[in-house]
Amino acid sequence: MAETGALKDLLELGVADGVAPAMVLGLWRDGRELAVLAAGAAGPDTVFDLASLTKPLATAALCLEMAAAGRLPWDTTLGHIYGAVVPAEKRDISIRQLLCHASGLEAYQPYYTALGKLPVTMRAGLLKAMLMNQPLVAQPGQSALYSDLGYLLLGLIVQEAAGMSLDQALDALYQRAGIDGPRYAPRPAPPPWPLTRVAPCGPLPGRPRVHGRVEDENAHALGGVAGHAGLFGTAGQVAAVMLRLVEAAEGRGPWPAELAGQLFDRDADTPGSTRTPGFDTPSGQPSAAGDRPPDGLVGHLGFTGVSLWWHRPSNSGVVLLTNRVALGRDNDQIKQFRPRVHELAWPVLGL
Repeated sequence: MAETGALKDLLELGVADGVAPAMVLGLWRDGRELAVLAAGAAGPDTVFDLASLTKPLATAALCLEMAAAGRLPWDTTLGHIYGAVVPAEKRDISIRQLLCHASGLEAYQPYYTALGKLPVTMRAGLLKAMLMNQPLVAQPGQSALYSDLGYLLLGLIVQEAAGMSLDQALDALYQRAGIDGPRYAPRPAPPPWPLTRVAPCGPLPGRPRVHGRVEDENAHALGGVAGHAGLFGTAGQVAAVMLRLVEAAEGRGPWPAELAGQLFDRDADTPGSTRTPGFDTPSGQPSAAGDRPPDGLVGHLGFTGVSLWWHRPSNSGVVLLTNRVALGRDNDQIKQFRPRVHELAWPVLGL
């Protein structure tokens, strides 16, 4: 397709320049697939570790499902859920604040070092205790601070409310909504795809071959299933979730339009926030979405080199999947590469 030729060339150049050994770029326009381009050691259906895309595609979607069912309204607080075990400074933190990264919990802690010392069945309980005792770095609702810890906690809350594991709850959600979406790869079961279809990640201490298992250590310690990371999928599977969420926000179900629409609305309650419940919006110069992103975008980035940006008004979007960590975690060329991709992509989509 002539209009995507420059994008294909850019992907090939990125592979040659060492951005990542495998890349897939998917483009959707007006609710329909326009093109899925692959470069390097990837094909259109290559499965990637989606890293933090798990936050919107799994955890936020599950929170939407449970709020729609009346089981976990977004104004529910930690004090209401867990009672007196919640320290006083955390009791008023709401599900919405956790979704919007406004809880005051910090970005990261290497919990896996302690979790790995316990049997797998005891790790969720220890994680909850560590999160309850983790000092806040900001007052809840006063600022937006990107937080894996907040989504680790959301994962525990959703799992307990659902009465099943996150992977089981997500599979049930996708089935009910008619979505062919991403999947977790829980251990010790074999990965749900042949490894020949999965883009590998680079080795980590104690893990000489990270392939078909989640790269993130905290998620790995939780058996590969967590609220902040753990999903794997193709570009088409990522887009399938986004297409359905926009349809729901426009009143075509399976969730109430007003509630689904809130996933795309910036958090107006938190000063200076660029976040929505599950997503981010373009910020910085240039943004990862490019120098001139269209109005109405939401999106998310992932540590492994993946990203998505979606335009609700036209139900159009861009999914960029790479395995940049296969060349080492310090390989950060993706930061300069992403904006270049999106600056070419938006005109192709007519945005």
